[in-house]
Amino acid sequence: MSDKLCQQALDRVLVYLGDDGVELTTDACRRALRLVDTAMEKGAGPDLPARCISCIPDNFERPTEAFPDATPPLKRGRIGYD
Repeated sequence: MSDKLCQQALDRVLVYLGDDGVELTTDACRRALRLVDTAMEKGAGPDLPARCISCIPDNFERPTEAFPDATPPLKRGRIGYD
């Protein structure tokens, strides 16, 4: 059972990192393996994948993106209603 949890945890970490814009280099994959290994030392219960995901910010520097404003600033006006 723990081997499937380990696989699931590693898969979720790698998918999460890839979706977050982290380049999955050899180094990043090895750090992901170490993250899962460290989490497994605390027990390989059913919450292992969630614990691994919660450790990502402590182990990876995730890219930051600046999102532009969706619309220009709103300018209020008066349309003549009394």
